[in-house]
Amino acid sequence: MLFVVGLAGAMQIQINAGDDTYASARREDLIQLLDGLTAESRRLEGEINQLEQTRSNLQSGADTQRVAREQAEEHLSELSILAGTAPAVGPGIRIRIADPQAAVDAGVLLDAVEEMRDAGAEVIEVNNTIRIVGSTWFGSDARGLVIDGKPVSRPITFEVIGDPHNLEEAAQFRGGIVSEITGPTIAGQVQIEQEKRLVIKSLHAASENQYARPAAALPTPR
Repeated sequence: MLFVVGLAGAMQIQINAGDDTYASARREDLIQLLDGLTAESRRLEGEINQLEQTRSNLQSGADTQRVAREQAEEHLSELSILAGTAPAVGPGIRIRIADPQAAVDAGVLLDAVEEMRDAGAEVIEVNNTIRIVGSTWFGSDARGLVIDGKPVSRPITFEVIGDPHNLEEAAQFRGGIVSEITGPTIAGQVQIEQEKRLVIKSLHAASENQYARPAAALPTPR
């Protein structure tokens, strides 16, 4: 009984600690967070409805081959955009980062990309030349900042396709990328513009894996 009581107490402390994360947040920040979660929920509900409609079309038997072919072509286009092997167009935001002290490092760029992805970014490009994909890496060498081995000149410009409102709110959220860059450590400046139509033409050149190879199909368990 003492063990159970102690376990329950520890769980309650953890719950209270989790609640403290938002206890000190400003009302405006909480509203921004709620708006972002609501928009993401609506997007996911739309995807569920679309998938259910596709399933119904495939199960109905009416022109199943045509529906399957159209779905395969649509998925190929989507995957090509995600892999960075096809151009993309859509609404989004443009972020210009002025960094007079050259204090923005690879970690800051990675933070910016992660915040944009968390806010629903579908395509990200840096300085009109570098396409950000799942395998993209950030670092530095004698030339300064590099992304996938390509030098990054300053000022730094991000072009991000996604919901413009959600993306800007994520960047402006207290403690987010704007706060980090404009703070005393970096002392930079950030300008954000919402765009109805961004065209991203840079492509990611996929390289052959050095170590990973496709695994042989595993037998299906009975």
